[in-house]
Amino acid sequence: MRKIIKPPFQYLLNKLKVLIVKAVTKVRESIRIQLLTTFILCAFLGLLAARASLPILGNINATATIDYSAGMQQINFQAQHAADLAVSENSIEALQQMIEDENLKMDMKQSAMKVLVTDERGKVLYKTKQAEEEQIDLHNKIRHVMDFAINNPFYNYDIPQVEDSRQEFIAFYPLTLEDKDLYLFVSGIPKGVVITETIEGPIPALIGIAFFTFSFFYITKRKMKQIEALAKGVKEIAKGDLTYRIEKKGIDEIALLTENVNHMAEAIMTNIEMERRIEKQKNELITNVSHDLRTPLTSIMGYLRLLRDGRYDTKEQYDEYVKIAFSKSEQLKNLIEDLFEYTKLTNESIVLGKQEVCMNELLDQLMEELIPQAEENHRTFIKNFSEERIFATVDSEKIVRVFENLLVNAIKYSTGDGEIFVSLDRKEMYVQICVANESNEFTSAELTSLFERFYKKDQSRTSVAEGSGLGLAIAKSIVELHGGKIDAKYKDGMLQFIIELPVMAL
Repeated sequence: MRKIIKPPFQYLLNKLKVLIVKAVTKVRESIRIQLLTTFILCAFLGLLAARASLPILGNINATATIDYSAGMQQINFQAQHAADLAVSENSIEALQQMIEDENLKMDMKQSAMKVLVTDERGKVLYKTKQAEEEQIDLHNKIRHVMDFAINNPFYNYDIPQVEDSRQEFIAFYPLTLEDKDLYLFVSGIPKGVVITETIEGPIPALIGIAFFTFSFFYITKRKMKQIEALAKGVKEIAKGDLTYRIEKKGIDEIALLTENVNHMAEAIMTNIEMERRIEKQKNELITNVSHDLRTPLTSIMGYLRLLRDGRYDTKEQYDEYVKIAFSKSEQLKNLIEDLFEYTKLTNESIVLGKQEVCMNELLDQLMEELIPQAEENHRTFIKNFSEERIFATVDSEKIVRVFENLLVNAIKYSTGDGEIFVSLDRKEMYVQICVANESNEFTSAELTSLFERFYKKDQSRTSVAEGSGLGLAIAKSIVELHGGKIDAKYKDGMLQFIIELPVMAL
């Protein structure tokens, strides 16, 4: 199979797309980068707006000048060229040739320069046709040339003054030709170039600033709305409306802060609900404990009052009253012990005395001890254990309490044939124990409530003999302390309690 190779252009395009996506994501995740990018973009737009306004506003402050420097340099260059050529050839003919060229230009009505060649006394030896001088004051001429060069270095004039300010430019060079000291004067009116200067003024800058301000406020408008929504949400939550949620937009720090504020409100609401539920459970606990303690205590006090007042006829009746009072005292003692153990398991840091225990032997021994009680209630244990010996690291005393609660409940509340099924099996990393018996129907809500403290299916509190209502709650606490879980199911007329305990100690 031939491998398909992507063209280099396609590969670079894909790389560019990935980089663009990463850059956009980075910008979206950081409010600082967003603000920096927005500032740079708005500054660039403001600069463009200021530059775009220059052609429109530039003519307002435009000024024009004429520059003669290029024409002056041209006259000076031609004079220097002629002088250098004459000196290099040491011949007056070169000067004469220059004078003839300028005369030819004048005959052809072209722009020609006036050329004078004088001796040391100022006598004009050679000249162009337009020159009328025969004798000049050499020293005054030279001084005039030097003054002009000093006072007019650039020879620039504003347009309104051009006609009044045009001056003849004179280039001066001393020469020594054929052992004669001569002086070359080349003069002419230099050509001017019109130069227009524009003074920007404050208006383009103000336009740029205004455009920057408008674009910055417009681009950041959405982000400011998010901040305002966040502030409003925090205010509503602070007023006590914990159900208020702020809409999250984007993935930057503001969006993260919005999400955290929503989570905070959710956590506060959950904690308040939990506190209310705990307060309600505390009140229910006080009510239930008071009721369950008062019932046997009332019976005990009633029978003791009969005995104290001598309100019995025979010795057998006396013994019956004592027996009932003692039985109620035992029930009261068991209830107090169950309540104490449950409180200790749920509110204190319990240290379990774990050791490796064979679960087969532990369940066998416990069932043997409960056989007399089961036979008394016409119940039968049917076990289904794995053939292998299954070990688990547990606190044997507390685990026995769990199994005892489940088996005793099964003995008390089984219906039908009275068969109690106990199974033990190994499931990978945990041990599964199931206690099942025939029972009246349970709803899903009732199954969920089975492990609540003081729960009884018929909600009747008139007979403590049916139990304290803490056995299954204690069993659940012990199993969870071992890192396991306990669950109740109702299927095909059978109530099943399923316990899963880890094989190894946690």
